[in-house]
Amino acid sequence: MGKEKFLLILVLILGLILRLVKLDQGFWLDEASQAQQSSLSLTQIWSGRAGDFHPPLFYVLAHFWLQFGRSETWLRLLPVSFGILNIIALYFFAKHIHPRLGLPAAFLLAINPFHIYYSQEFRMYSLLTFLGTLSMPAFYKKHWSLFLLNALLLYTHYAGIILILAQFVYVIVFDRKYLRTSTFHFLLSVALFLPWLPQFFAQFQSGTGIDTYLPGWRNLLTLSPLKAIPLILFKFVAGRIDLLPRWIYAVYIVFVLAVTAAGVVLARGKRRLLYTWLGVPIVASLVISFVIPQTQPFRLIFTLPALVLLLAEAVLRWPRTFLTLLIYIAIVGNYTYFTRPRLQREQWRQALEFIRIQPAPMVVKFPGAFAPMTWYAPDLPVITASSFPTAKLSDFYLFQYLTGLTDPQYKIDSQIQASGYTLQKRYNFEGVGFIDYYHK
Repeated sequence: MGKEKFLLILVLILGLILRLVKLDQGFWLDEASQAQQSSLSLTQIWSGRAGDFHPPLFYVLAHFWLQFGRSETWLRLLPVSFGILNIIALYFFAKHIHPRLGLPAAFLLAINPFHIYYSQEFRMYSLLTFLGTLSMPAFYKKHWSLFLLNALLLYTHYAGIILILAQFVYVIVFDRKYLRTSTFHFLLSVALFLPWLPQFFAQFQSGTGIDTYLPGWRNLLTLSPLKAIPLILFKFVAGRIDLLPRWIYAVYIVFVLAVTAAGVVLARGKRRLLYTWLGVPIVASLVISFVIPQTQPFRLIFTLPALVLLLAEAVLRWPRTFLTLLIYIAIVGNYTYFTRPRLQREQWRQALEFIRIQPAPMVVKFPGAFAPMTWYAPDLPVITASSFPTAKLSDFYLFQYLTGLTDPQYKIDSQIQASGYTLQKRYNFEGVGFIDYYHK
């Protein structure tokens, strides 16, 4: 075994170890919803999910994964697997760019806090990133598999269309002779996606109407344009940490933007592809957000490998400075995530275990039960605020989760107290928020 292969194996082992830490956290809202939807039959997954906003590929894969276990650790091993495969795919693409780039790129992705977090998320984001990392080299090498990989991207997450757009921009600006072939690949991908189009339009119609009954949802789903680009670049490198002094954020953001801008101007050859891969999706996402609110760092995670490759090139040129800095940032980001419950998943499992010990009906300020409730405690009664007046309860737990969206003026709390109920105690579970125990 050669030295480089041995080092790559060590990098993969390190990446796996980091992705197994805290893998047994309870599911948060979206993960519980993912688990529930994936538990449906394949027919239901394909035809009965117009209320969801994602295509079906990861749901189908998770459906089969669920046949072998339902624990959080087991289910999260699916995205962890794609996360490790992503490191391998990036290694080989980096080797194609420069013979010495493979190991630095693989190492930086293996320790990247943002990639680690979403490799643990029982959602489609690690699969999306893995497929994106396969699609871009196939595009650059003009390989026949491009149309298939892009179709899989579209079936994984609708953000895949933004990556395909980036490929088109690259062809039009830098490689026009490939335009006809690129268009042909795109049409083949669309043809493979046609069976899902009816569901896509149903989801699109549902998504554009969400402001009518949850007017604050747009602000929760998307970032303002001025905040988006610097925050995306920061999160991509440092992960979910938000504990540093603001001046450090400012210095870092100015530095990254300056390096990125200089790179765009000076880019040649394969670097043009990397900057197109990184920049076009971010700009396109901001434009799309005026119609569909969706700009968040995790939805653009498929561009993270491009940034990692650019940083790996910097490590090759200035190894001591850049490698030391990036390792330090990774240590801080990962340590903060692993040790701070506030940055981990919502504590639904703990909250529902507590209520099971001290049982009483649960009241929510939402049209229905939250997904973690039906996943962890399907036998416990859940009452919506709209049906509360007729419930005739002696005591209950009121969940304040998403109150800022559904009841920002706390009118429901006022109605409860006007009905003769007294707040006995308030509990707080990280991420879930306050749970108020009322008695009459």
